[in-house]
Amino acid sequence: DAKYVVAGLFRGQVYFYDLDGLKYYTQIACRNRSGKHRMGKKVTGISFLRGERDDWLHRSQACEEANNDDSAHDLSSIPRKLSDTGTRVANRLTYALRGHPRAEALRYTERMLVSTNDSRVRLYGLNDFCLVRKYKGHTNYSMQIRARVSESGDYIASGSESGHVFIWNTIDKTRQQKNVNIKINQTRDKAKSSDYFEASKAPLPIVTDAVFFPSKSMKEALVSSDIFPFSLGIDRVDDDFSSASILTLDYDGTIRVFLRKSCLDQILDAATPRGGEVL
Repeated sequence: DAKYVVAGLFRGQVYFYDLDGLKYYTQIACRNRSGKHRMGKKVTGISFLRGERDDWLHRSQACEEANNDDSAHDLSSIPRKLSDTGTRVANRLTYALRGHPRAEALRYTERMLVSTNDSRVRLYGLNDFCLVRKYKGHTNYSMQIRARVSESGDYIASGSESGHVFIWNTIDKTRQQKNVNIKINQTRDKAKSSDYFEASKAPLPIVTDAVFFPSKSMKEALVSSDIFPFSLGIDRVDDDFSSASILTLDYDGTIRVFLRKSCLDQILDAATPRGGEVL
């Protein structure tokens, strides 16, 4: 939002300065509370994303259930029939459905993604500068590896010193559905589950960077390529194109592009008359 300048330091600190005059504002410590990395490791990358609030799913579900129970009445009558908690839920969804200017602020929040040399990627909320979630699985103990966010904000990708690329979901909606009542102590979350694939077979297999292609560029490339001559049906594909392709760079300087097979299968299904079977 062009309000702050952010700097990552060698011991895991991230400093925030006011853009006007570069005056110190605050800092966060990206380190474990115990263990061998409790003193903090070098910050190797910082990214920013605008993500959907973790509790928005529950608010939407709660109001949708209330709306189904009283579908014959107007949405504005829902708040009068709910408890105090239900009233707040209904009001927020009412704003979204009616295009209220506060709807975006209620549904989305600004966040910061920090990569460090303790093989961790941490997600912080910029409204309170608190840790939201910690991602692990990759290896990053010495290289300048930076995690990246897809254009949709739904996925995180990071290279690894093991020669792989790791991908995480920014929100685990399955776990949210089990824990309807969100408490403060549940926001500090570890996301150990990840997808990964081998991206380098070099003698020193280190993937130094992994970047998602923007959705628009991905669609234009597929439509203009000779690989999918029937890709005019690409608009009928219900998929997140911003996470369909990843560009990687390894320690030997080799650039590779990887495409997600499930997305390509959906394109063929939508573009060909026989469910993806090209004659």
